Amino acid sequence: MAGHSHWAQIKRKKSVLDVKKSQLISKLINSIIIAAREGNNPETNPKLRNAIERAKEFKVPLENIERAISKAEEKDSNLEEAIYEVYFDEGISLLIKAITDNKNRTLGEIKHVLNKYNSKLAEPGSVIWNFSEKGVIEIKIEDKEKIFNILEFVEDFNEKKSSLVLITSLKNFNLLKDKLKEENVEIIGSSIEFLPLNPIENISEDTKNKLKALIEELLDLEDVEEVYTNLKTLDF
Repeated sequence: MAGHSHWAQIKRKKSVLDVKKSQLISKLINSIIIAAREGNNPETNPKLRNAIERAKEFKVPLENIERAISKAEEKDSNLEEAIYEVYFDEGISLLIKAITDNKNRTLGEIKHVLNKYNSKLAEPGSVIWNFSEKGVIEIKIEDKEKIFNILEFVEDFNEKKSSLVLITSLKNFNLLKDKLKEENVEIIGSSIEFLPLNPIENISEDTKNKLKALIEELLDLEDVEEVYTNLKTLDF
């Protein structure tokens, strides 16, 4: 299985100074609010733990994180998560995850970007069936021998030049993180991602460049949190 969080890739390669800081912080806080609606304990809610860890990585103050968790219980909040499914060229499909308080605004902004790249929204369910939501953990390649005792919690893995990407179920996501720490394995990064069940391996260079540009423009939108594709690899 292959796949990747494009937001995470861009986050690693660009400094915070390259992004509007207020927009970035807002996205991180909104992720916590949405995740906390499934339970306010990060030890039993892997999405919340992941959202908190990502916020801490960007130095979001603890009081802001705690306030976001509390805000999840507010009845008058109209913040909600939305998934948009998209057809692109050469059999490529995308999932766009957004958090918004105005779906009409968000949809209009996404359509505007898609139109620039001759892409179109797909009918609900026509793309997402080919994706599965998984926990993804990246460790140093030299630590791979330390994980033999915990392979029962790993569903799949991708070996890169200097790292190993472990794929697990959401149920085992927190557990695998804790087991890695017990084995003194450093976690380079972790995320919850939609991974393609049937990834496409090869597309033309022109299509790849257009896809990269499309993804970056989508991620610049205020409400868009993540973009996933069914392409096996897309390095920024």
